Amino acid sequence: MCMVSQKFIFQADDQECHKLKISQHMLAPVQRIPRYRMLLEQYIERLEETSPDYNDVKESLEKVALAANKANDNIAKLENFQLVTQLLSNVSGLGSGLEPKRSNSGAPMVYIKHGPIKKMSRRKVQARFIFVFSDVILICKIEGQEKYKCNKKIFVNEIRSIAESNDPNMPFPFELITEKCSFTLGAKDSAERSSWTAALKRLMSGGGKAQSTASPQRLGLVAPVWIPDNGVSMCMNCERTFTTILRRHHCRACGKVYCSVCSSHKHYLVFDNKVGRVCDSCNTILTRRDTADESRKARGMTGSNFFGEESQERAPEPAVTSKGTIQSGEISGYLMVKFGDKDFQKLWCVVRDVILHFYAGTYDKKAKKEMPLVGWTIAEPEECDKANDTRPKLTLKVGHQNLDPLFLKFPSESEKERWYDILTKATYFD
Repeated sequence: MCMVSQKFIFQADDQECHKLKISQHMLAPVQRIPRYRMLLEQYIERLEETSPDYNDVKESLEKVALAANKANDNIAKLENFQLVTQLLSNVSGLGSGLEPKRSNSGAPMVYIKHGPIKKMSRRKVQARFIFVFSDVILICKIEGQEKYKCNKKIFVNEIRSIAESNDPNMPFPFELITEKCSFTLGAKDSAERSSWTAALKRLMSGGGKAQSTASPQRLGLVAPVWIPDNGVSMCMNCERTFTTILRRHHCRACGKVYCSVCSSHKHYLVFDNKVGRVCDSCNTILTRRDTADESRKARGMTGSNFFGEESQERAPEPAVTSKGTIQSGEISGYLMVKFGDKDFQKLWCVVRDVILHFYAGTYDKKAKKEMPLVGWTIAEPEECDKANDTRPKLTLKVGHQNLDPLFLKFPSESEKERWYDILTKATYFD
């Protein structure tokens, strides 16, 4: 048998075989089936229904079409298996339970999408690589050329919603809400964001309806999206400014940032399966829910009245937003700002009611500085002002008689033009 196989392999390179490899010859049987299908389709189009061969040809076409579809499905499954195997071989830290080919009782892992993405962490924006399969999402750290380490493994049944975000700290952001961890991801442009959200929503049952993470019905049940540290410079309750001593603390239920005094409570969180730090507002809601549940159990009722799932009665539900309010107005954005002779600093700037507000963080309730624009002049920097400016073409000077000037530096020419129009209109009181 070995001798016959070697002779056959040797003859594959002979002139009679046109010096083609065995794998190339094996394409012929595969290609015959679609060729038969095309031939029968063309034949039956020209064959009259009254012909004695019509029914036989029609039956043959159905059988050949069934065989062709099955062959195509098998080829697609093989190609998917090879692709998934190749992708997973580049990822370390996967653990067990992620095999491309499952047992007969389980469906195979199907590839959907992969690519680079931005992820908002507590302190900064991180470059990550994401793999989306039919039953799991892998968010990986980039370690080299096509080498990745899995940081987060999210199974599809854990996803609760996909929603676009308006977080200015991330380019083209959208939120991925899951039971155990929720965070903001960013794409390179609007089209890519739509592609990612569409791919992720297809995985979800119910189409991925976007919902707020921290509505009272979901507090403690689903992990919230945390506000990044640089988005807040003061407590979101008492408005005390954070310092080296007065530290930031995230509420584990709603994701907002508070001082230690306003987040001194501890409460059990279902999604984390342990007790975590919560703010005053969330503690009130969660305690009220527990009281309502205990009251229902005492009356022999099942379910939770707070959620309104099994009863028409509903407990009061105070409005709670998931990430606070981003300060906005006629125009808003991060700008480099210089007050008089001081150095440029990055601030969140908002024009609202002919007043220019400067915030240290996008979610701050109180502005760091407010400046009425009526009577001020908006102009290009003078020659003496350009000496220490590396990009004078992107800078505007906001001046007033007998007052120190203000300099605003913009990220692009288009942004400069947008701000110039709004600022100029605000300097005239109508």
